[in-house]
Amino acid sequence: MRRSKLPKLLLGLSAAILALSACGPRVSTPGPEQMKTYVAETIAVQLTRTEIARPTETPAPTLAPSPTLAPPTATVAIPTAAVGLPTSTVTGPATATPPLAQTGVDAGVWTYSSPADGTNITAGGKFSVVVTLMNTGTTTWNTSYYIMHTGGPAMGAPTKINMPYDVPPNMSVQITIEFTAPTDTGAVKSDWMIVNPSDVGFAVFWFEYTII
Repeated sequence: MRRSKLPKLLLGLSAAILALSACGPRVSTPGPEQMKTYVAETIAVQLTRTEIARPTETPAPTLAPSPTLAPPTATVAIPTAAVGLPTSTVTGPATATPPLAQTGVDAGVWTYSSPADGTNITAGGKFSVVVTLMNTGTTTWNTSYYIMHTGGPAMGAPTKINMPYDVPPNMSVQITIEFTAPTDTGAVKSDWMIVNPSDVGFAVFWFEYTII
Protein backbone atom coordinates (compact mmCIF):
# COMPACT_ATOMS: atom_id res chain seq x y z
CA MET A 1 0.00 0.00 0.00
CA ARG A 2 2.80 2.44 0.92
CA ARG A 3 4.84 1.51 -2.19
CA SER A 4 1.96 2.35 -4.54
CA LYS A 5 1.47 5.82 -3.06
CA LEU A 6 5.17 7.00 -3.29
CA PRO A 7 5.41 6.94 -7.10
CA LYS A 8 2.18 8.79 -7.38
CA LEU A 9 3.44 11.46 -4.95
CA LEU A 10 6.68 11.97 -6.88
CA LEU A 11 4.82 12.25 -10.14
CA GLY A 12 2.51 14.86 -8.65
CA LEU A 13 5.45 16.94 -7.43
CA SER A 14 7.11 16.85 -10.83
CA ALA A 15 3.97 18.00 -12.53
CA ALA A 16 3.61 20.89 -10.07
CA ILE A 17 7.17 22.03 -10.69
CA LEU A 18 6.68 22.00 -14.47
CA ALA A 19 3.47 23.95 -14.09
CA LEU A 20 5.20 26.60 -12.00
CA SER A 21 8.02 26.85 -14.51
CA ALA A 22 5.55 27.32 -17.35
CA CYS A 23 3.80 30.12 -15.50
CA GLY A 24 7.08 32.23 -14.60
CA PRO A 25 8.61 34.87 -16.95
CA ARG A 26 11.09 33.79 -19.52
CA VAL A 27 14.74 34.87 -18.87
CA SER A 28 16.98 35.05 -21.95
CA THR A 29 20.71 34.43 -21.73
CA PRO A 30 22.64 37.79 -22.40
CA GLY A 31 25.02 38.00 -25.35
CA PRO A 32 28.75 38.97 -25.21
CA GLU A 33 28.14 42.68 -25.93
CA GLN A 34 25.54 42.90 -23.18
CA MET A 35 27.97 41.22 -20.75
CA LYS A 36 30.62 43.93 -21.50
CA THR A 37 28.05 46.63 -20.87
CA TYR A 38 26.96 45.03 -17.61
CA VAL A 39 30.60 44.71 -16.44
CA ALA A 40 31.40 48.38 -17.29
CA GLU A 41 28.29 49.64 -15.49
CA THR A 42 29.09 47.48 -12.50
CA ILE A 43 32.68 48.85 -12.30
CA ALA A 44 31.40 52.46 -12.56
CA VAL A 45 28.90 51.86 -9.77
CA GLN A 46 31.59 50.31 -7.58
CA LEU A 47 33.97 53.26 -8.18
CA THR A 48 31.19 55.72 -7.29
CA ARG A 49 30.46 53.86 -4.08
CA THR A 50 34.15 53.76 -3.25
CA GLU A 51 34.54 57.55 -3.71
CA ILE A 52 31.47 58.17 -1.54
CA ALA A 53 32.70 55.83 1.18
CA ARG A 54 36.28 57.27 1.12
CA PRO A 55 36.69 60.24 3.52
CA THR A 56 37.82 63.53 2.01
CA GLU A 57 41.57 63.87 2.25
CA THR A 58 42.35 67.10 4.04
CA PRO A 59 45.89 68.31 3.32
CA ALA A 60 47.97 68.50 6.45
CA PRO A 61 48.80 72.13 7.31
CA THR A 62 52.39 73.09 6.61
CA LEU A 63 53.98 74.36 9.78
CA ALA A 64 56.41 77.26 9.56
CA PRO A 65 59.86 76.28 10.72
CA SER A 66 60.55 77.36 14.26
CA PRO A 67 63.38 79.85 14.61
CA THR A 68 66.56 78.30 15.87
CA LEU A 69 67.45 79.80 19.20
CA ALA A 70 71.06 80.06 20.25
CA PRO A 71 71.73 78.04 23.38
CA PRO A 72 71.94 80.34 26.40
CA THR A 73 75.43 81.09 27.52
CA ALA A 74 75.94 80.60 31.15
CA THR A 75 77.86 83.38 32.82
CA VAL A 76 79.99 82.04 35.59
CA ALA A 77 81.00 84.58 38.16
CA ILE A 78 84.43 83.82 39.48
CA PRO A 79 84.73 84.99 43.04
CA THR A 80 87.71 87.17 43.59
CA ALA A 81 89.41 86.85 46.87
CA ALA A 82 90.93 90.04 48.18
CA VAL A 83 94.43 89.27 49.23
CA GLY A 84 95.80 91.71 51.73
CA LEU A 85 99.49 92.11 52.05
CA PRO A 86 100.77 92.11 55.59
CA THR A 87 101.68 95.56 56.73
CA SER A 88 104.82 95.75 58.75
CA THR A 89 104.71 98.15 61.63
CA VAL A 90 107.96 99.73 62.64
CA THR A 91 108.11 100.75 66.27
CA GLY A 92 110.66 102.87 67.94
CA PRO A 93 112.42 106.04 66.77
CA ALA A 94 113.65 106.10 63.19
CA THR A 95 117.37 106.19 62.84
CA ALA A 96 118.68 108.44 60.09
CA THR A 97 121.42 106.93 57.95
CA PRO A 98 124.47 109.19 58.02
CA PRO A 99 125.72 110.31 54.62
CA LEU A 100 128.55 108.27 53.20
CA ALA A 101 131.95 109.89 53.28
CA GLN A 102 133.00 111.28 49.94
CA THR A 103 135.94 109.55 48.38
CA GLY A 104 137.59 110.26 45.08
CA VAL A 105 138.58 113.43 43.26
CA ASP A 106 136.40 116.57 43.14
CA ALA A 107 136.50 118.26 39.76
CA GLY A 108 134.14 120.25 37.57
CA VAL A 109 133.92 122.72 34.69
CA TRP A 110 131.62 125.51 33.53
CA THR A 111 129.90 124.58 30.26
CA TYR A 112 127.30 127.25 29.50
CA SER A 113 125.49 130.37 30.77
CA SER A 114 122.20 131.90 29.63
CA PRO A 115 122.30 134.77 28.86
CA ALA A 116 125.76 134.20 27.46
CA ASP A 117 128.80 136.20 28.47
CA GLY A 118 129.02 139.58 26.74
CA THR A 119 125.24 140.13 26.67
CA ASN A 120 124.02 143.69 27.19
CA ILE A 121 122.14 144.16 30.45
CA THR A 122 120.06 147.21 31.31
CA ALA A 123 121.53 149.17 34.21
CA GLY A 124 119.69 148.71 37.49
CA GLY A 125 117.45 145.98 36.04
CA LYS A 126 116.86 142.47 37.42
CA PHE A 127 117.84 139.45 35.33
CA SER A 128 118.24 135.71 35.78
CA VAL A 129 121.21 133.62 34.71
CA VAL A 130 121.05 129.82 34.27
CA VAL A 131 124.52 128.33 34.57
CA THR A 132 125.37 124.74 33.55
CA LEU A 133 128.19 122.97 35.37
CA MET A 134 129.56 119.48 34.65
CA ASN A 135 130.97 117.01 37.18
CA THR A 136 134.29 115.82 35.72
CA GLY A 137 135.56 114.20 38.93
CA THR A 138 134.96 110.79 40.52
CA THR A 139 132.76 111.92 43.42
CA THR A 140 129.04 112.61 43.39
CA TRP A 141 128.03 116.17 44.09
CA ASN A 142 125.28 115.88 46.68
CA THR A 143 123.21 118.77 47.98
CA SER A 144 125.97 119.63 50.46
CA TYR A 145 128.09 120.82 47.55
CA TYR A 146 127.51 124.46 46.61
CA ILE A 147 128.62 127.39 44.49
CA MET A 148 129.95 130.53 46.14
CA HIS A 149 130.61 134.13 45.01
CA THR A 150 134.33 134.87 45.39
CA GLY A 151 135.04 138.22 43.71
CA GLY A 152 133.75 141.16 41.71
CA PRO A 153 130.25 142.56 42.13
CA ALA A 154 127.73 140.01 43.48
CA MET A 155 124.96 142.06 41.82
CA GLY A 156 122.50 141.26 44.59
CA ALA A 157 122.83 137.42 44.29
CA PRO A 158 123.17 135.11 47.35
CA THR A 159 126.79 134.47 48.20
CA LYS A 160 126.13 130.69 48.56
CA ILE A 161 123.77 128.42 46.58
CA ASN A 162 123.59 124.64 47.24
CA MET A 163 123.29 122.01 44.50
CA PRO A 164 119.59 121.45 43.77
CA TYR A 165 120.07 117.66 43.40
CA ASP A 166 122.77 114.98 43.34
CA VAL A 167 125.11 115.15 40.36
CA PRO A 168 126.98 111.88 39.60
CA PRO A 169 130.29 111.90 37.71
CA ASN A 170 130.04 112.92 34.04
CA MET A 171 126.61 114.48 34.62
CA SER A 172 125.63 118.16 34.53
CA VAL A 173 123.57 120.43 36.76
CA GLN A 174 121.75 123.69 36.03
CA ILE A 175 121.55 126.41 38.68
CA THR A 176 119.52 129.60 38.36
CA ILE A 177 120.95 132.80 39.87
CA GLU A 178 118.91 136.00 40.30
CA PHE A 179 120.96 139.16 39.65
CA THR A 180 120.35 142.92 39.80
CA ALA A 181 122.50 144.88 37.35
CA PRO A 182 124.63 147.73 38.67
CA THR A 183 123.49 151.25 37.98
CA ASP A 184 126.86 152.16 36.51
CA THR A 185 127.33 151.27 32.87
CA GLY A 186 130.25 149.33 31.47
CA ALA A 187 131.69 145.82 31.68
CA VAL A 188 131.11 143.80 34.83
CA LYS A 189 132.63 140.48 35.94
CA SER A 190 131.37 138.30 38.84
CA ASP A 191 133.64 135.45 40.04
CA TRP A 192 132.29 132.15 41.47
CA MET A 193 133.58 128.78 42.67
CA ILE A 194 132.32 125.16 43.18
CA VAL A 195 132.89 124.05 46.79
CA ASN A 196 132.65 120.62 48.45
CA PRO A 197 131.06 119.90 51.87
CA SER A 198 134.47 120.44 53.52
CA ASP A 199 134.39 124.02 52.19
CA VAL A 200 137.21 123.31 49.80
CA GLY A 201 136.83 124.95 46.41
CA PHE A 202 137.95 122.97 43.35
CA ALA A 203 136.60 124.76 40.23
CA VAL A 204 136.18 128.42 39.30
CA PHE A 205 133.92 130.18 36.77
CA TRP A 206 132.56 133.71 36.20
CA PHE A 207 129.93 135.86 34.46
CA GLU A 208 130.76 138.83 32.23
CA TYR A 209 128.12 141.31 31.02
CA THR A 210 127.94 144.77 29.60
CA ILE A 211 125.76 147.15 31.58
CA ILE A 212 124.13 149.75 29.40
